[in-house]
Amino acid sequence: MRLPPRSSWNRLRFRLRGKRFLFFRRVVAVGLLLVAAVLATRPAASPPTQAEPARARASPDVPLTGQPGLSTVPIHLADASVAELLAPGTRVDVVTVDGGYERRQVLASMATVVDIRPPPENAGRLVGAEPKGPLVLIAVPAETATQVAAMSLRNPVAVTLR
Repeated sequence: MRLPPRSSWNRLRFRLRGKRFLFFRRVVAVGLLLVAAVLATRPAASPPTQAEPARARASPDVPLTGQPGLSTVPIHLADASVAELLAPGTRVDVVTVDGGYERRQVLASMATVVDIRPPPENAGRLVGAEPKGPLVLIAVPAETATQVAAMSLRNPVAVTLR
């Protein structure tokens, strides 16, 4: 293999440092940067599946929020294993213990279970966070919905099956 004379090598090196070549290198760099930005921001090939709404899973005879006079309230049960006994359409009574006086209180009678959601995968990983168990959605009369929601945040809530 024969190398070109030294003078032609110097000419090539001079051309690689020229203004046109530097401009070309910068244009290519900006183009690659734009391609990388487009590839990073475009959506995935298949969109992530979304959880189907409670209305689609619930049986047709289950009263939902859309019915007049009923509201859907999410509650965490004091005993998470009771949620395994529940199914959409099950009738329950919601009870709690009033913290100040240590007496039981029926929050809602004949409430209907709309849906049972499993706990999030990352629940309880934070320091001091306790796993709360599954989330139970119940349909209750609108007059008692706010009381059930407020008491379930403050006190442990249990259900009795009907």
